[in-house]
Amino acid sequence: MFRSFISTKIKFAAIHTSSGQKAIPPIIWLIIKPVSKLSSIIIGRGLRKWLRSPANLHRKQAVIEHFKTKKKHYFFGITGFGAGCYGYYTSHLQLTPITHRKRFIIFNSAHLKEIEEFEKKYILESFKDKVLPVDHKYTINALRIANKLFSANIHLPEVKDIKWKLTVIQSDIVNACAFPNGDVFVFTGLMDFVKNDDELAFIIAHEMSHTILQHGAEQMSHSRIFDIISIALSLIIWSMVPYDTGSIFTEKIAENMQEYFFSLPYERVLEKEADIVGMILSAKACFDVRNNSQFWHRMNDLNEENEMPEFLSTHPSNINRARDLEDFLPQVQQLNYIYSN
Repeated sequence: MFRSFISTKIKFAAIHTSSGQKAIPPIIWLIIKPVSKLSSIIIGRGLRKWLRSPANLHRKQAVIEHFKTKKKHYFFGITGFGAGCYGYYTSHLQLTPITHRKRFIIFNSAHLKEIEEFEKKYILESFKDKVLPVDHKYTINALRIANKLFSANIHLPEVKDIKWKLTVIQSDIVNACAFPNGDVFVFTGLMDFVKNDDELAFIIAHEMSHTILQHGAEQMSHSRIFDIISIALSLIIWSMVPYDTGSIFTEKIAENMQEYFFSLPYERVLEKEADIVGMILSAKACFDVRNNSQFWHRMNDLNEENEMPEFLSTHPSNINRARDLEDFLPQVQQLNYIYSN
């Protein structure tokens, strides 16, 4: 059952991976990453100077000859390293609950504990006088809807095994958010914006979906891959590009390409998946899922002037989210009919 945040203790539900506990914890990686990045730049810059120095011409020739004579050894070494990386990647592939999408994941909720606690503490401190009590009408309504969603989907282990908590915050912000351990925050601005319980249920279910699907751990795992690639690219760029300004410019282009062509599209996939799964959870709880797309149409009207282009955003555009839900509606309405009867 959902409870008010102020009367519960934190409990983390682990997502199972083949060897997730061996990964460097994200909080430690936040320190290691900038140090590694700076080291790759310093090493690359030093290697560039060494390669371009006339005094090292004979040494460079010796290195070239060494690689020529040992090329088979290096070929097999690089091939073996590549095979090891591929094996590590495939051993950490799993299927997401409900949607059965294949993904790479090396973390679990416990790994995100420190980061999650910091973010949650920031929210509670920012709105410390705005957390509504359990007996407030907004909290009562939100808990009623959340408990209905929970009860209708308790047969799913990913729902049952999480100790859900819900907090309602007095604010004009039209938003809600969820954390991997099951804490869901809903702002009264959202509750005032929705037209009915069906729309509010969909948004709460959307946030529950992020937790059920463990998108936080997945995003962190995905980011780790690109962090390592970025560090390796820095070393190559700073050792090959002739000047520092050129290295900075080239690295910035590489970072933007990674962001716009890989990271942001990937995050939009997760948001779309949370929309679809949220729709499924709502349908099982007998909420009218026909209202879900209308919510995004109204959000588009509200933010149309300020909404950034989709390719620059972590979220799909409001219009595309509405269209995706409308396309999925015939399938999910069958669930609505089955569970209503």
